[in-house]
Amino acid sequence: MCDGTADPAFHIVDDVWQGQSLDGMFISVHSKQYAVASLFHALGPDRAALLPGWCGNFLLTSAEVRTYLPRVEHALSFGTVERALADAQDWLHYSKGEESVLDGPLRVWRAAAQSGLGLCGVALHLS
Repeated sequence: MCDGTADPAFHIVDDVWQGQSLDGMFISVHSKQYAVASLFHALGPDRAALLPGWCGNFLLTSAEVRTYLPRVEHALSFGTVERALADAQDWLHYSKGEESVLDGPLRVWRAAAQSGLGLCGVALHLS
């Protein structure tokens, strides 16, 4: 991904986010890696269990976003030592300035709650 534009080989799903504000989205694309698996590995089972949906997939109303936000904030907020441990467990490689799986989801959850929006999470595996 570069500035929200997908590589030509990835255009099969590019229309999903066309016209959407990048401020309200988090997209993590990795060749031969799974962003949700890395996120869950970095969080550990207790924190991962706080996240709604099924392995990164969910469709929530604005009311559900507000209801789940405290659990999501608990799962994705870290003290200094906890963050260092989570970073060490995140096996993804990021480009300079690219948002990590430990940062992007919480930003999007907070933005959706503040704007009174629902939220959709999709974990795609393309081959």
